Amino acid sequence: MAPGNFTATSTIYRSIPQIITDDAHGELDRLSYNEYNIKNWAKEMGLIDRGYTKYLNNYLQAYKEIKPDLFFCYYFANEACFDLALKLKKPVVGFASGTIFFTSQHPIRSDPVIGCHVNMENESFYNRFICAIVQPLRLHWNFRDNLNYINARRAEIGVSELYDFRERANTLFLTDSFFGFEVPAAWPPIHQEIGPILPDIFPSLSSDLDLFLSSHARTIYIAHGTFLHTTPKNYAILLKSVLELINRNILDGVIWATVAFNESELPSTINLSTGAIIPTSNLLNNLHPHVYITKNENGELEVNIETLLRSWITPDSRMGFFRGNYLDVFGAAVIIALVLISSLGYV
Repeated sequence: MAPGNFTATSTIYRSIPQIITDDAHGELDRLSYNEYNIKNWAKEMGLIDRGYTKYLNNYLQAYKEIKPDLFFCYYFANEACFDLALKLKKPVVGFASGTIFFTSQHPIRSDPVIGCHVNMENESFYNRFICAIVQPLRLHWNFRDNLNYINARRAEIGVSELYDFRERANTLFLTDSFFGFEVPAAWPPIHQEIGPILPDIFPSLSSDLDLFLSSHARTIYIAHGTFLHTTPKNYAILLKSVLELINRNILDGVIWATVAFNESELPSTINLSTGAIIPTSNLLNNLHPHVYITKNENGELEVNIETLLRSWITPDSRMGFFRGNYLDVFGAAVIIALVLISSLGYV
């Protein structure tokens, strides 16, 4: 944030002063279509991390031009923004789409990217052990080169490699989320949910979409956002699932707001449990009477707030003291570590 008048180049948020650098992802877009696992995640982040110096220079140039008094930094793969604010001794506000980025998470909260459920409350001891001990170790191992690269660049500008902006007690973090969207957890007082952030004016629905909504009372809305990609296999599974629900008269319509993906990698037909065979091209071209697919568009989801707020109780409080604090998992990890160390001592 800085004083002065600026001409915004965004077509959506014209009233917000801004400097836009680039929006080219190249190799990142290609990787995004692969199966999203720990290894591919590390590769994607590696491509972004290699732009650390470029982003830092862009931010520094913007700083010299507009002399901001306050930095707003998006968390995801944006260490350069936080590091520059620290270097310049400027206050910074962090923001992201989820609290998992800002705090050291309770092990009961996990991530499907590492092969675990978002909420581990009802999982077996084995699954909780794998997701709390084994998978985080794999995650750190796969990201070691990325971290080493970032730390080397930090050393070049005089920022400690051990610096973690989350440890700064005076840093405010804003979360573009809402109660009920995530597994309940205790938040520090300087973490505040603010989202979703919506523009003041929305364009009217197209006539086709308006007609579809008015003629399908039980419609499900699917949207992954503009950043998330998954595999063609998963897209096919989702398509088949909603068609099965329509065939069982649970739904009578589906609206899917999707970004561009390689349609040729999808199966040519979707085979339902009833024996019906539906050409995939009919779905993608909106020739199916109960399916409406929008491409490269965004939409807003209406939610029942009262329903979302029913799950305020944190899962660990329902699991009891021993399991809720993962004492069984961490205790087993300590025993295994002691056995391994003792075995090495006898070798």
